[in-house]
Amino acid sequence: MGDAIAATGPARTVLNAVIAGLLLIDAVITLGLEVLFLPLYAGQAHLPEPTPVMASGPLASTMTAGAIPLPFTVLAAAVVNVLLVAGMGVVTKRIGVMALPILVWAVGFLVCAGFSPSGYALLMGDWPTMLLLICGLLPSGMYLYYRATARLAGA
Repeated sequence: MGDAIAATGPARTVLNAVIAGLLLIDAVITLGLEVLFLPLYAGQAHLPEPTPVMASGPLASTMTAGAIPLPFTVLAAAVVNVLLVAGMGVVTKRIGVMALPILVWAVGFLVCAGFSPSGYALLMGDWPTMLLLICGLLPSGMYLYYRATARLAGA
């Protein structure tokens, strides 16, 4: 009476494909949110007095003088990417397929770093961007390595 009906055969294959597709879409969505919220600052910025003519200097450095960057999305990237890989591990046991969400995330990161529809890069060349890249790839890569070596060891 307490037996659950499990999907088998073609139904299970279709369900696995749908879950894998949703995980890849989730990788793109979370990357977009991480990139959009990466340039948050904490503290009070001391803005200069407005001038009648716009100076030809880097606007971001004058707008955030006195504020501290708060890249909390790097922690979200580390946790969410590991969860995406673990979720893909439910669908398949192949390490190459498990790495697909991270590959999609990395390609999306490179696209955001290179150009945007407006012609400007969405990511700046600063330490929060590098930290986002490292925290987005390193923990999930370590998890993939753990899963690959655990399988080789027979665990």
